Amino acid sequence: MVRLVRCRFGETVAATSAPVLARITEPTVLEDLGEALLDCADGEAWVAALADRTGGR
Repeated sequence: MVRLVRCRFGETVAATSAPVLARITEPTVLEDLGEALLDCADGEAWVAALADRTGGR
């Protein structure tokens, strides 16, 4: 998923997202984030969605 984040929002957002994504163990959370990745208009919205779905980890 980090590769998709990098492609969509750039290296900075991907670097911020990578450690959070690496800690996710629940498939349903990853599914939700996959949808959010498609829906978010920009990196800021993605980071907010990531924090929301992971409890701000």
